[in-house]
Amino acid sequence: MPELPDVERARKLLHERCVGHKITRVCAIDDSIVFVGVGKADIEAQLLGRKVVGSGRRGKQFWLLLSGGLSLLMHFGMTGEVHIQGETLSHYRKIEVDVGETWPPQYTKLELEFDKMRVAYTDPRRLGRIRTFAGDASESPMVAKLGFDPVLDPPSPEDFARAVMRRKTPIKALLLNQEFSAGVGNWIADEVLFQSQIHPAHFANALSREQTDLILNQLKRVCVTAVEVNAESKLFPKTWLFHYRWAKGRGHTAQLPDGRKIEFVTVGGRTSAFVPEVQMLTPPPKTEDAPENRPKRRRK
Repeated sequence: MPELPDVERARKLLHERCVGHKITRVCAIDDSIVFVGVGKADIEAQLLGRKVVGSGRRGKQFWLLLSGGLSLLMHFGMTGEVHIQGETLSHYRKIEVDVGETWPPQYTKLELEFDKMRVAYTDPRRLGRIRTFAGDASESPMVAKLGFDPVLDPPSPEDFARAVMRRKTPIKALLLNQEFSAGVGNWIADEVLFQSQIHPAHFANALSREQTDLILNQLKRVCVTAVEVNAESKLFPKTWLFHYRWAKGRGHTAQLPDGRKIEFVTVGGRTSAFVPEVQMLTPPPKTEDAPENRPKRRRK
């Protein structure tokens, strides 16, 4: 799933290419799942002839600000992506759409044309969302409900510690909660906890202040570092767990270069990669939390 760095990369690309240009043609697919609250004819009519005047992002939500006060608000879901005709994408995620020389690409849901440039939003699994909003999308319900953004407005150490320590849930599940920390996905949460040497199933309310400070510092560091290299994984630090976690299920054991084993456990409904040698699980506090919050080891 695209995470904060991928979405910021897409926003930046659209901002650089589209701001100041007028939409001269719109082609939308009739898809009531991807398009929320607006049909094919309506969205084509709403967008045609408008100039792109800005862009924005919070967490995994991003948008184009259009003339006349309209926003085009987008979310990638699991497999969404934006493409510019004639350009090749290059970053860590496996692209499920082969653009090649064919345009528009397969699985295109929305195509925008700007004089000499064409942009396509693709989504093979139809889990992404596109909607319009009358006004700045930062004030829309979909954006307003989001938590802090680790790049745009990270909380103070005091506020972060206070918010974390009152939650009776595994820290990995809390970090994935978009109403708590917007933009954090599976690999970012795992990276942050590995760098902080904290087990993903460690209960948030059992963390020390020193540990919450570590998590916040690594959360900012991981997200900012990935954004600064435009989500190009080959430029991520070689000390990151990211580079070695993907060996799972390929016929050999996932491990770090020094031989430390990477294991996997289900926390908050998501597969979590961790290194047991440095991420030891301490007993959770006695609570009446639901059974689904308890870590479950995946079968090998």
